[in-house]
Parts: sequence; C-alpha cells; structure tokens
Amino acid sequence: MSKHYITCKKCNTENLNTDYCNHCGEIINIVLQRQLEQQKVQQERISKELNTEPNKIEKTIRQLLNHSNPFVRFFVFILHSIWIVIAAIAAGCAYVVSMLAA
Repeated sequence: MSKHYITCKKCNTENLNTDYCNHCGEIINIVLQRQLEQQKVQQERISKELNTEPNKIEKTIRQLLNHSNPFVRFFVFILHSIWIVIAAIAAGCAYVVSMLAA
C-alpha cells in the first residue's frame, strides 16, 4: 500500500491514507466528497419528485381509472394503453433515426 499524505484544507493538518482529517474530522478524500455530494443531489431530486403534485391531466386520468362506472374505467384504460403503445413506438423510431444519423 502506498503512502498518500493529504493536507486538510480546513486545519492544514497532514493526514496519511485517510478519508477524513484526523484532527478536525473534515472529509479530505475528493472522490468520497464528490460521491457524497452526488448522493445528496440525488436524494434532493427524489424528494422533490415525491413532493410534486400531479398536473390536471394526470389527476383526471387517475380519477377516471377509479371511476365507479366499469365502462368508463375500461374505456379510459384502453385509451391510456393505446397512448403508451404509440409513445413507445415513437420512442423506438426516434432511437432508430438517431442511430442511423450517428
């Protein structure tokens, strides 16, 4: 194992082969620091997605999928399924076009 001396930016203490400063506890490993920052950003994005409210179209579709009339539920389910299939076909076509262009 090689010896790596890293100087803490906060207290200017020399540390040997550690991720945290032995004197003040600050993170001195840059890779670990970036990973922790990326995890923090990812957690913020997830919490933001969970806290956002659905738009009017999503609310309407959810209400109609839970409608008391089974014919309305069936009709909305069929339309929603057709929409998803069309979106998947369009995404596949866009993928093929982008692969041909590259």
